[in-house]
This record gives sequence, structure tokens and C-alpha cells, in this order.
Amino acid sequence: MRRVYLISLIALLYLILTSLYFVFKPTRSSEFSSLFSNSKLSEITTNGSEQYDKEVIMGFLGNKTEKAELGRATWRFLHTMMGRFPESPSPQERQSLHDFMMLFSRLYPCGECAVHFNKLLKTYPPQTSSRLAASQWLCAMHNKVNERVHKPIYDCSDILSKYPCGCDDRLEDTSSSTTVNK
Repeated sequence: MRRVYLISLIALLYLILTSLYFVFKPTRSSEFSSLFSNSKLSEITTNGSEQYDKEVIMGFLGNKTEKAELGRATWRFLHTMMGRFPESPSPQERQSLHDFMMLFSRLYPCGECAVHFNKLLKTYPPQTSSRLAASQWLCAMHNKVNERVHKPIYDCSDILSKYPCGCDDRLEDTSSSTTVNK
């Protein structure tokens, strides 16, 4: 069973990274290149959350089994990620998590799920002030989804212990950034 979760998680990560590659892949088209001129880039970064107020990219998934499998793997991935988020994140780390969640809601492979999650994000924006805040926020979002699909509600009080990743917590501090030893 663990192998299935691991394979699903790896497949989900591969899909996300591949999607991001094609979204941001530079082309030779001068029309596309002009989007990244300094003036356009500053417009994008100064508009804040408006850049995320777009429709989802993916279509609906017709296969209920695939949709359920994707959902389980996604929640495991997201809960594990929140459990690994820094306890006291820097402003850049907070922004990265916020941006990830906003883009994730547009790129999620199930378009129907993405539409619903996108609506949740507009009502309940990601909480990124700490590991606890992020994990509690995600658990609350998971429960909102569970309510909608008539599944049981999780007790969020010990959510961090429910999704251990088995990661190596040893850190090596290098000048201005922190890296994880392998």
C-alpha cells in the first residue's frame, strides 16, 4: 500500500513539474518573449493576487476511480508539505507557499476539483505564518472538501502527526540559506 502512495506521489510531482515546465518554457516567438519584458514583468509582480484570478487550466476527469486516487495522493502530498513547512518561515518562504497554492489550484489535473478549490482559496486564502497555521489551514480546506463530497470530517488537532514524511531533519546552515543534508 505504501508503494502505491509513493508511486502516486511521484506521479503527481512529475505531472506538476512537467506542467510547470510547459507553462514557463521559453519559445522563439517574439510575441511570447515580449510578455517577459521588464515592463510586463513588473506589472505581473505588482498586481498581487490578481494574477491568480484566472480560470483553471485543466479539463474535468471522467474516471471516478482515477479522480479518487488523485485526490488521496494530492491530500497526502499537501499535508506532508505543510508538515515540513518551516515553523517560522521567512517572508520569501511564506510568499512561495502562497504562490504554490494559488498556481496549484489552477493547474490541478482535475478541472472540476480545481474550480471548487479555487473558490475555497478566494474565500479562505492560504495561511502561511507558521507550520501550524499552514497545516491547520489545509486541514480546514480538506474538511470543506469532505463536507462537499459527504465524507467524514477530520480532527485537525493532531494533523501534523497524521502525515509524517520520514524526512531527515538535520539542517546545515550555509551563510544566508539553509540546505538539507542527504
